[in-house]
Amino acid sequence: MSPIGPVPAASYRSLVRDAKLALLSEIGARAVFDHIARRSRDAELGRMAESMNREGIDLVARVQELIREMGGRPRRTSFRRRALARLLVHGAPVLGPRRVLRIVRDAELTVGRWYAEYALFLVRLGDEERALAFEELRAAKERRAMALSAWVDNLARAGQRTF
Repeated sequence: MSPIGPVPAASYRSLVRDAKLALLSEIGARAVFDHIARRSRDAELGRMAESMNREGIDLVARVQELIREMGGRPRRTSFRRRALARLLVHGAPVLGPRRVLRIVRDAELTVGRWYAEYALFLVRLGDEERALAFEELRAAKERRAMALSAWVDNLARAGQRTF
């Protein structure tokens, strides 16, 4: 089986480039949840962050796999994204945990929109299988954003410092 099926490789170039940016975002999100899980004073938030970190490992692997299938070479990690994630989480005492979680939620929603656009692009190319994969990724990002929204809303009411 060829990595890109009947569609010419040139059709995937721009998508691969964009998917590599989404991969960097997934790597950063995973790092953020790892740091939140370690620093959280709230056990429930820590469990949610740990769960999202574990799910993030699968999301990163899936995006890497899709990039490979489309003829690209995905990154394995990003020092810059990991360092920025650490700075964001460790900046919570200054920024406030609610603002940090809102930034992460907004990033999840943005990447979810990207995945929806990738799926639409692939449908237009006739690549239904990969379009479905990106649609599943979009749904995962939306679900994660909804979970974060609950924390953003509840932290606003409680006014707590949770990490």
